[in-house]
Order: sequence, then C-alpha cells, then structure tokens
Amino acid sequence: MVPGFFLPSSWSLMVAQFVASLSPAVSRVRLEAYRPPGASDLEMAVNYFHNIELSEALYPSLQSFEIALRNTVHSVLRSHFSTEFWFDRPTFLLSWQIRAIQDARNELTRHKKSHEAGRIVAELSFGFWHSMFNRPYEARLWHANGAALLGSAFPHLPRTLRTRQVVWDRCAQIRTLRNRVFPYEPVWGRSLLNDGHAQILDALGWMNAEMRDAISMCDRFEAVHLNGRSEIEAKITKRVTEESDGSRSSG
Repeated sequence: MVPGFFLPSSWSLMVAQFVASLSPAVSRVRLEAYRPPGASDLEMAVNYFHNIELSEALYPSLQSFEIALRNTVHSVLRSHFSTEFWFDRPTFLLSWQIRAIQDARNELTRHKKSHEAGRIVAELSFGFWHSMFNRPYEARLWHANGAALLGSAFPHLPRTLRTRQVVWDRCAQIRTLRNRVFPYEPVWGRSLLNDGHAQILDALGWMNAEMRDAISMCDRFEAVHLNGRSEIEAKITKRVTEESDGSRSSG
C-alpha cells in the first residue's frame, strides 16, 4: 500500500526511518523476529503491531477461561470435601503444589490481606489449576463415582469426551497459547490461531455456556484476525506518509 507519489526507493527509506525510530523502545532483535525471510521493513512492522492487536484480542477469552477454571475447580472440591480449605488436606496435593499454596499465603501476608480461601485461590497460577488434572488425581478424584466431579465441573462437556485426559489436553493447548500472549511473544504466525481461539471458547462453554456467550460482548478476536492486518498496514502507511509530509513542510 505505497502512496503513488513516492518512488519505491524513497518509500522504502521512509519506512526504514520509521522502523529505526522505534528502536529506543523496541530492540532491533525483537523486531526482526517478525520479519519472514525476504520480507520488507513494512511487512515486519505490520506483523509486529498486528501481533499486539491479536494478543489484546485474545485477552477476553483467555482471562474468562482461566478465571472460570479456577473457580470451577475450587467450587467442586469445596463441595466434595465440605471445606473451603480443601487444599490443606494432608497428603492430598503434590509437594510443589503445597509450596504454591504457601507462596500464595506469603503474598497475602506481604500485602496485609487476610488468608481467606477465595484470596488464596485467586493467587494461584494457571499452571496450578492445570496440574489438578494431572494423572495422580485421576482414580482418586476425577474418575471416582462414575466421574461425578467431572460432570459437576464440566456439565456441558459431552459424556463421550468427559475424561480427565481430555480436560488436561485442552488446558495444555490453551496454556501454550496463553504463555505466548502474556509474556508478549509472537502469535501472529501461529498456524490455526483461529482454531486456538475457538478451543478456548469451547472449553469455557464446557463449564459455563452463559459465560461463553456473554464474553462475545467484548471478544473481537475474529474481526482482528480477519481484517486486522490490512487495517494496521493502512495505519502505518498513513503515519509514515504524514511524517514525511511534515518533514518536508518544516524543511
């Protein structure tokens, strides 16, 4: 999308200057991670800013799933063990999980907050909740009594798929994507990214169909994934053109 009144060489130079102007804030090494082999500076810049928009657009579904997962697991285990503090049961958790619970309590103490069960639960990571579907919990928790707890936690997961392994696998897929979005890593070039977003919503619906439908009010991923790249390219082109016009006017 090069303005017609610029020669290709002058346009390339202006884009290169725009990219160079970003270097105090974004390292060149980081930017180059967004340049496919043989791609131009413009393509690289478009990929970088499109990635920011994609990551932002994934936030509503990722946030909703993670919060729903921890609250769902907490709810069914609280009911199952008849205590808010099910995670304090002797020999129930793995050693590293026990340390995670203590770390959560230490963090609450540091911020002078009470050690309510709900506060402790909120301090625990996605990795902790994912690990609650590890193999050690299969026989004694999730598949006991005809998988009753799985049914309570995931009432909308089809019975033919309602296994600990299915839940663990889906959490692993979502966690892989989450762990690229939140540390600001590239997701723009990931194959089947649209499928990844659909899998998040699907798994959210396993727990709470109403929340899956409600999140559509602020979930704009499909639009960003479909049209976002061309819109970002148009914005960068407009910006570079305006900066060039401003430089020529001031000169």
